[in-house]
Amino acid sequence: MAISRSLLFVLLVAVCAAYDNGQYDGPDEVELRLLEPAVVPDPVDGVSRWWYTPSQKAHIYRHKYPKNIEAQPRQGEDLRLPGDILPRLYTIRLLPFIEVGNWTTDGYVEIVVDCVISTVNISMNSLDLTIDLASVTVADVQTGNPIDVVNFIDEQSTRELITIQVSQPLTVGRQYRITMKFISILNALLAGFYRSSYVENGETKYLAVTQFEATDARRSFPCFDEPTMKANFTVTVGRPETWTSTSNMPLITTEPIVGMPGYVWDNYQTSVIMSSYLVAFMVSEFIGIPAEPGLSNVEFRIWARADARNLTDYSRDIGPRILEFFESFYNIDYPLPKQDMAAIPDFAAGAMENWGLITYREQYLLVDPNTATARAIQLAAVVSAHELAHQWFGNLVTMDWWNALWLNEGFASYMEYLGTDAVEPDFKMNDQFILENLQYVFGIDALETSRPINIEVNTPAEINSMFDAISYEKGSCVIRMCADFIGFETFQRGLTRYLNDNAYGNAGQDNLWAALQTQADSENVLLPATVKEIMDTWTFKMGFPLITVTRNYQTGGAIVTQNRFLLRKSNDTTDPIVYQWWVPLTYTSDYTQATKRDWLSVNEVSKTLTSLGAAANQWVIFNVDQQNYYRVAYDATNYGLIRDQLIADHQRVSDNNRAQLLDDAFTLALIESIAYSEALDLTLYLKNERDYVPWHAVLSELNYIDIMLYNLVEFPNWKNYMTSIVEPYYTAIGFQETQADPHLIKYSRIDAMNWACRLGVADCVQNALSTYATLMSQPDNLAQIVSPNEKSTILRTAIENGGQAEYDFAFNQYKTKEDTSFLVAMCASKQASVLSGLLEMLLDPTSGILRSDVNLVFNNVANNPIGNEIALDFLINRWDDIQNALGSSFFGTWYRYVCTRQNTQAGLDKLIQLRDAHPVILGNSNSVKQGLETVESNIKWVSLNQGEIGTWLAGHQPAKNSEAIRQ
Repeated sequence: MAISRSLLFVLLVAVCAAYDNGQYDGPDEVELRLLEPAVVPDPVDGVSRWWYTPSQKAHIYRHKYPKNIEAQPRQGEDLRLPGDILPRLYTIRLLPFIEVGNWTTDGYVEIVVDCVISTVNISMNSLDLTIDLASVTVADVQTGNPIDVVNFIDEQSTRELITIQVSQPLTVGRQYRITMKFISILNALLAGFYRSSYVENGETKYLAVTQFEATDARRSFPCFDEPTMKANFTVTVGRPETWTSTSNMPLITTEPIVGMPGYVWDNYQTSVIMSSYLVAFMVSEFIGIPAEPGLSNVEFRIWARADARNLTDYSRDIGPRILEFFESFYNIDYPLPKQDMAAIPDFAAGAMENWGLITYREQYLLVDPNTATARAIQLAAVVSAHELAHQWFGNLVTMDWWNALWLNEGFASYMEYLGTDAVEPDFKMNDQFILENLQYVFGIDALETSRPINIEVNTPAEINSMFDAISYEKGSCVIRMCADFIGFETFQRGLTRYLNDNAYGNAGQDNLWAALQTQADSENVLLPATVKEIMDTWTFKMGFPLITVTRNYQTGGAIVTQNRFLLRKSNDTTDPIVYQWWVPLTYTSDYTQATKRDWLSVNEVSKTLTSLGAAANQWVIFNVDQQNYYRVAYDATNYGLIRDQLIADHQRVSDNNRAQLLDDAFTLALIESIAYSEALDLTLYLKNERDYVPWHAVLSELNYIDIMLYNLVEFPNWKNYMTSIVEPYYTAIGFQETQADPHLIKYSRIDAMNWACRLGVADCVQNALSTYATLMSQPDNLAQIVSPNEKSTILRTAIENGGQAEYDFAFNQYKTKEDTSFLVAMCASKQASVLSGLLEMLLDPTSGILRSDVNLVFNNVANNPIGNEIALDFLINRWDDIQNALGSSFFGTWYRYVCTRQNTQAGLDKLIQLRDAHPVILGNSNSVKQGLETVESNIKWVSLNQGEIGTWLAGHQPAKNSEAIRQ
């Protein structure tokens, strides 16, 4: 059914807190500028997700968004290399001067090329390089005869190309050697061969390191910078003799640089055949710490700052073991003699899969066991597994062009779960997949502004835009679905076939489908169409279906219908695509029995299943374990049967399907496809739920309802009901973390504590206050007293329920230790005067609040239900003072922050008046537009759902209220 555009924002608000329970101040200005469309973060209860983000992992893969915006190519201009000349061997020699005031690199490149089409033009990629024209030469490799260079065309600033014109056509089948000298800059763009810095023992130190994906090898040396133009690379890097260097391959020799005392050349073994974006090198004062012998047959090292050596233990342990797992899984040996992983202090990417030298942002490789949260530890493992998976998928076999990027990133995003699970089975990564990838990307792919997985791209900006949730998360989801309908072991053997068939080469998705088809045929796997026919419907069409199951309780069958699921549908859409898919149907009414399977074809809108194998009084659940990429809606009777089963014995339904049922139901209620009463009915069993995945799947939905009802008459009943289902969860998990706690128990405790303390459950509040009191008496023992997983909840609860002493202690800790978690906790105060005072401090440069933290404070005060109106009034009444003290850059973002909790016409009028009072700053702001649409959708949600939810709550009040501290 068609719904208003504004209702889209309701859903985005509702899902935006689904993944983080720690405090986060949202993306920085660079991140915001790189998002498309330009947006602001949308904080919910102090826990921010991006309002709209290309990928949940955008902060990890941020380097892959457009950065060369100052020199955008002309629309439609051909930026592809002609392909008449192909590289075979590069010899690269680079001498970086890592010195303040210099930052130059002397470079020399020699490229042996094959001529495949006769030409007088040799075009290659180059960007921001100063070419020594006198050094440019071309010669026949076999004869050694030089070929005159008659012209040099420099189009670096417009097309990122240089063209060498020679006096006579090159001959097809012959090899030529191209040489040239050049100077590049160790830039501060975190792209190409760039400079990074860190402070060690009070001294600023520098290093030079590469980041080439997707199209930045050309910033370091002239090259054929396209993924199909693979070659061997022989790298030589100069450095001060007291420093170190590393590259893709092992070091062969080191020799003095003639005429430069104190400098040496490091000569590296020639690489295997690979794409230019995978070349890597680093010059630094880092140390290389080897992994323990026996963990892997491959030499494995972590490169890091000397004073970070003790933070490498976790990565040195899991990295080699993940590598061993992938060797076994793919049944293909790791192709290189060594694997280095380097922790870069100033790195735009989260990590980059350079073959043999993976580079990481420090936080994803270095783990402090005393301060790292469970999520930080998991993220370190997941990112390592992702990058190591690329050593086969992406490096050994590379997509033939960037339109098929998902073959790299989708597979790595799928394999990261298998790789992490192999070394950390306690993490239960396969259960977490539906939360982190599938249910997340549903929110993006349900928009008409989504895109197919595979689309044509040509320019660097278009290429960089492919590094998004569709390539990563959706790609991983359709791969997981394919593995399920083919059969996991068949799928695994098919992957090995694909990798062997295309090793050291390039492939498109059709090559993968062909390998899987051959494997399926050899194992007699029956499918209703070819693998290609099935999967093309998922990769060339955007979106996904809603499968509606309408049971016939007399015949035992059902009508199953597919329709594209949209959060909203434009009335004037001109999209000619027929959105139907080959849909693998899986269903069950008994998880102890084999899963039943059927298909909806691409040509079928609906299909009658004659028998579901369930009696009229038995429930049926479709999309078993949510292995497939679609949502499911049922008739009211089946929802009732599922509700009753969950209440009677929820463990007869798998935890993934319990999470799916909750997530699907609340999303469908949000767009008015089912009644909220049906969605809320599914929460009745939660008082008995102890597993992390179902709880985490629904908490963001419940959080949105909590925000909307806060100031309404239904809120006391809502709070009573929430307490009745949350308190048993909290009691079962407990407040105190122990070393023996399983990983997901730690995750569960984060959720349970957050809600229990927020609802005022006495045990939670009192334990938080007691822990905080101990911390106040021993402020230097934070790590010993407060678990990093519980830190934000304990600090916030102490401020909410404490007094001036607790507040003053937090402020002192923030000022002396620059720990912003204390500052965020201060914003949770329930005293209006305190919150007003915090905002006033933002205008005083001597207040103790750093300029870099003013956005954090306003964000969290605006998220405080008591502080929201205070923040709005502050924005209205102190506009000139804010502008004088802080400038005008914050206004749009702050305006957006205060909108999240607003849901009345009076609030909307107030916000419109504020916008109209400042038309220059707010009139054309995308943030303001989003904010107002959010308020409008909030108002509509209240109008549509307040009565129904209120009636439901009145009929489901607990018999006896939980013991709680009443606010």
